[in-house]
Amino acid sequence: MFGPARKRRALLISICVLLTGCVREPGPDDTIRNAYAWYVRELKSGVNPLEQKRTELKEFVTEGFLTSIDDMRPELEASTFMDAQNFDAKLSIEKVTKDNRAATVRIGLSGRISGQHVLNVYLVKVEGRWKVDDVKAVEEFSLAGRQFDLAEKSQKNPK
Repeated sequence: MFGPARKRRALLISICVLLTGCVREPGPDDTIRNAYAWYVRELKSGVNPLEQKRTELKEFVTEGFLTSIDDMRPELEASTFMDAQNFDAKLSIEKVTKDNRAATVRIGLSGRISGQHVLNVYLVKVEGRWKVDDVKAVEEFSLAGRQFDLAEKSQKNPK
């Protein structure tokens, strides 16, 4: 039937096909981690990535998001997100929701100096790669405000 050389070749081809199927393409959370690590590394080395590394930045963000960043640059320049000496926020991925073309990733940024921030990062797939298209702050949930709302409701509806 089949000689040993042919069986070996068939086995090697089968293994290659199986291994290729196991390789996972980077997900939206990987894009965020990679972009964040790159941004912090550039910032800590004294580079303003928004001005001096625009070509590299385009690997992680859409053209539309880059325009949005340009429009709000004065606000960003004054924030801790551009201050290499005081930028200490650590990234955590909280939740990932995605389909084939778009994704939403809830992240947490927390640091002693920069404080705590919860953000939704919206990504789209561009030429097979996930890119950040928008970022929005998530409304902070105030436990004190929630307790006040509950107290107010119980006064309106006494039992």
